Amino acid sequence: MKVYEAVTVGLVAEGCKTLFGLMGDGNMSLWGALGRQGKIDIVSSFNEAGAVSMADGYSRTTGQVGLCTITCGPGLTQVGTSLSIAVRNRSQMVLITGQIAAGAKNNIQSMDQRRFVEACGARFHDISSADNLADEMAEAFYAARVHRIPVVLNLDMALQEQSFDWDFDYRPSTNFLPAPIGAPSDESLQPLLDKLIAAERPVIIAGLGAQRANAKPEILKLAAQLGALVGTSLQAKDLFLGEEYNLGISGTFASAPAEHLFAESDFVLALGAELGYYTAEGGLMFPSAEVARIDIKAAPDEIGVIPGLYVCGDAKKTAAALSRLLEAHNVQKEGFRTAATREILNSPAAVFTKPTDGLDPRLLAKNLSQGLPKDVVLTIGAAHYFSFPAMYTALPEGALVHFSHHFGAVGQALPLSIGVSVGHPGRAHVAMEGDGSVMMNLQELYTVTRHKIQLVLIIWNDAGYGAEVHKLKAKGFDPSLAQWQSADFAAIGKAFGGDGVRLTSEAELAPSIERGIKAGGLFIIDARVSPSEMSDPYGKLHFGRENRAPLLRRLNKGA
Repeated sequence: MKVYEAVTVGLVAEGCKTLFGLMGDGNMSLWGALGRQGKIDIVSSFNEAGAVSMADGYSRTTGQVGLCTITCGPGLTQVGTSLSIAVRNRSQMVLITGQIAAGAKNNIQSMDQRRFVEACGARFHDISSADNLADEMAEAFYAARVHRIPVVLNLDMALQEQSFDWDFDYRPSTNFLPAPIGAPSDESLQPLLDKLIAAERPVIIAGLGAQRANAKPEILKLAAQLGALVGTSLQAKDLFLGEEYNLGISGTFASAPAEHLFAESDFVLALGAELGYYTAEGGLMFPSAEVARIDIKAAPDEIGVIPGLYVCGDAKKTAAALSRLLEAHNVQKEGFRTAATREILNSPAAVFTKPTDGLDPRLLAKNLSQGLPKDVVLTIGAAHYFSFPAMYTALPEGALVHFSHHFGAVGQALPLSIGVSVGHPGRAHVAMEGDGSVMMNLQELYTVTRHKIQLVLIIWNDAGYGAEVHKLKAKGFDPSLAQWQSADFAAIGKAFGGDGVRLTSEAELAPSIERGIKAGGLFIIDARVSPSEMSDPYGKLHFGRENRAPLLRRLNKGA
């Protein structure tokens, strides 16, 4: 058995079902062995960066380790942005790459791969010898799983071709995983409990950790006992949609009523949410409130923009424990659930003037709500446009949403959505990306059709880099420097083997989504939105405009 064959045995033992990657000299033998073995599905991208984003998306949506392989040197340097994003998302990933053998004369592709990987924030695990392969490979998977971080597993190309003179005995990392985090002790919860009992206007913000822990019922019970309002981070968008005292997203994408009430809160409890810069709007979202966080990490990475109490615990179990302690103290408060609060929550939505130079982005985002089926998976990129679906689209029951805003990088939604689709076979998948952003990974449209993946891709097309257009205006420069004549994306979709349509009105979005899902495969919706219409956060940040975004309500289909 060759070392590269032994690696395939280890991957199967680790429970890997799908591999994303791009073949080159550095991983050709491994790729060939995986193909011959036939136990792991291979999704081949057309760029290494796309492959890493796909593995990232797969990890996010399945909760499993995303497996990826690329070649050495220039293959590795291609993935810098995608790898950095996966690091910031704390995705579980193992990225296997080759390395030019030490002392090789044909070293045109050699580089210090460790320094590059660590500069991206990922871990670098080097396979030192055939003798150590089993242990070192298991350590890489253990690190990815336990520390929730991408790990680059570095395999010298000469080492890959070495033979074993003994049986390969592999003990997978799953044999050694620690027990899941439970609820903290009553004693450690006492300082937090005292503050919650004393709070008059409490708010509970749930994040992705709470959503993944299925903690919604426990959080709602806790909030009712405290008289607390509930909200979410961006990544847990619409977790409480339909609840009477739901504020929606906290931070940059908060509605006008939510912004008002967050500012009045005197205590904020975050469950499975970091309360980072954007969720706390730089620390300005809750100017009068004390803050506490509950998360599964032993301690936060940093003090952060809004310091406060920190308790290590599972969101669901800790919320239940707090609820039990409140019952023991006979606590049942009106808190923030007053007539004055209800009046603010029920304030009428602002009326906006419809633009004349393209589709209305707010109306388009509202119509997106009507077009999304139950249990849909939605992937949204990062650019100026993503404020509109974040603030104006109400997700249907059972929907999952993935944002690619990490690292502030555009161009990631398309490859990320491929990994998300593979991780959710059989579920309808809709993705959204900007026109300039999608051009950065246009080749992956062929990955969608090549692997027969169902994907409705809405291209939010303002014929430019919208963020830069509005920032140029704010700085007094010519905005046309960031604009161009639009490509025909419906035709591009057809050229890649899919189908597509160009919208002529906002009302066409919902039936176009239905048509695309029914057709299967790649379906592109070219939505040519107004390039002059600015998102609410940009208007507030760059032009001092008042936030007028409405509080989202659960929409009835056909209403």
